[in-house]
Amino acid sequence: MEFQRARIPAALCAAFGLASVLATPSTFAQAATDEAPKAVTVDTQSMMTKNVVSRAAMDAMDTQDGYADAIKNVAGVSSSNAKGSANDAVRIRGIQLNLFTDYRLNGGLPITGVMSFPTEDKERIEALKGANALMFGIASPAGIIDLVTKRAGARDVTSASLSGNAFGQANVGADIGRRFGDNKQFGIRVNVSRAHLENGIEDASGTGSFASAALDWRVNRALTLLLDVENYRKDVVEQASVSLSPVDPKTGKIPVPRVPDPRNLLSGTWDVYHPRTTNEQLRALYTIAPGWRATFEVSRSDSDRTRIQDRIDIGTNLDSGIGNNNVTYIANKYVTKFSRAEVAGHFDTFGLDNELTMGVSRTDRLTRTSTNPNVQPAGQKQNIYAPMVLAAPILPAGPLVFADSTSLNTGVYVYDTVHVDDKWKLLLGLRQTRFDFRNAKGVTAGTTSSPAFGVLYDVTKATTIYTSYMKGLEEGAVAPTNKQTLNAGEILPPAVATQSEFGIRTAYFKGINASLAYFDIKRPNAITEPSTGIFANVGINRFKGVETTINAELTRQLSLDVSGQLMNSVQVSDTDINGKRPENTPHLVVSTGLNYKVQAVPGLRLRAGASYVGERNINPQNQGMIPSVLLYSAGIGYSTKIAGHGLSLQLNVDNLANRRYWNAVATGTYGAGMDRSYKFSAKIDY
Repeated sequence: MEFQRARIPAALCAAFGLASVLATPSTFAQAATDEAPKAVTVDTQSMMTKNVVSRAAMDAMDTQDGYADAIKNVAGVSSSNAKGSANDAVRIRGIQLNLFTDYRLNGGLPITGVMSFPTEDKERIEALKGANALMFGIASPAGIIDLVTKRAGARDVTSASLSGNAFGQANVGADIGRRFGDNKQFGIRVNVSRAHLENGIEDASGTGSFASAALDWRVNRALTLLLDVENYRKDVVEQASVSLSPVDPKTGKIPVPRVPDPRNLLSGTWDVYHPRTTNEQLRALYTIAPGWRATFEVSRSDSDRTRIQDRIDIGTNLDSGIGNNNVTYIANKYVTKFSRAEVAGHFDTFGLDNELTMGVSRTDRLTRTSTNPNVQPAGQKQNIYAPMVLAAPILPAGPLVFADSTSLNTGVYVYDTVHVDDKWKLLLGLRQTRFDFRNAKGVTAGTTSSPAFGVLYDVTKATTIYTSYMKGLEEGAVAPTNKQTLNAGEILPPAVATQSEFGIRTAYFKGINASLAYFDIKRPNAITEPSTGIFANVGINRFKGVETTINAELTRQLSLDVSGQLMNSVQVSDTDINGKRPENTPHLVVSTGLNYKVQAVPGLRLRAGASYVGERNINPQNQGMIPSVLLYSAGIGYSTKIAGHGLSLQLNVDNLANRRYWNAVATGTYGAGMDRSYKFSAKIDY
């Protein structure tokens, strides 16, 4: 594998070189407790890369803005949106997570990403890479995000929290957990919060609310019922984005404008985003016999949103920053129904221990989209460097005309992990997926078999090497709503993707957990072809990279965390994009963090971090680049007890050097990063 030369800050080169030798999936903040919590659990027996962000890590990072804050330091994660967007989007291993399939609740229900998922009720967040074809059916080959909810435990929980930022955001919340009944067979965990939202953009305020309940009933020794219900919503002003300029005929390149002040609102206070989501998940766990358990699930996710998508086209006016204001009114409704039945257990055959899982799952989704372009008063212009107050657009007055898409897929799967001996394990699996996809363009239906295999070898008790290959279906991409795309909002049918991976994990060195993985992904490439204006699959993208992280306890007080990904990505096509890199895909992503426990003040912790994202192409034709960016962060946390009640305080600073930068570029628009920001949180346990 050849990597193009990348400009790398010297301070990060050494850290990345060290991490290339010793690495483990990790996050980089630890909770402000006297005993350092483990932010990440490393699954040493898995043939995939698994990053687990713990509750303690989420508290230390103060993830009040949602899941994207929680996973931002996971190896290979980069942003696809402007910083502080109401719906943060991320990429894993260069691939943007799909809106419909790549976010899961408790390992089952696919939840639609119409906004950044709240973390108040989550016990942990898992970034799973490499096992999607078997475990989840239609999903991204790079990875999925699994959000695992809190549940009532042996100890009662009653806590109140206050969080916010220096821009004026404030969020109050409560977390209550109880077990009751003669044998404590009933459990309930309730989380509620209410927020006044401020993301740093002047006049871009709003409100948000969240409520969830996780109930369980241990009916008897064999049967447990689990019910999760959550509802979250936002009403918040959305920032306008800046469209790519036209190609310079002399150079064949697209000039990249300088970054405007991210604090300035480029749209208007009328540009309010209204997303809502309700998730309902019912599961039954039944012990059939010792070592054998059945899982049944029936669940549903309802999401809808309305938005006034504002894009400013400055054309060739790079110095003045004056351009046309293009407004599109969008309304979406999404309903996903999910069910599964699964049996898992151990058995011996021919002297070999087998861990067998087999099951069937069904996902039924309805998508309704209404898109109304150019609804604002004609002739409005905006200046991205000196914004003007714009008149509110005239929204559709009559009933909306919706375009419907339906997707039905049923999967039957079986996979077996065979313990050949004390050192060798073999994974064999097969999933057969029958899918039926319908939209205004027609019907796509068929059956696809997704094989998987892997080998795991324990070199020592502390060191494991593994390799795996998996093939599966990936959900079709959604055509962007911009002036270059004629079929805006259309959802493409599913297509085949593959991933192979080789890795090593070790805890051989005292105080160090380490892993190193090489991956090779092939997936369909969905772009808007300039010659036709049609969004479609054009060949494939190939992502080959090395992913590594290290977590080292340097002393009893000091720990170091480093993660990085070095990746070569290329488009393979019979068009002019052949051999070029996909848009918004960096060669190099690196994060580092130092955590220090102040011995003289029990409960006091300090954190310092740096993150680097390499330069990225602005479109599939590679006609321009947004520069690389190196950001610094810091944090301080303190935990103690007052009158027998636990108290935790946290203060974090992002973009410490107050760097002005483009945070992402995707689907023909730029998204800006935010100025230096201060976040705080306080939690008291009763």
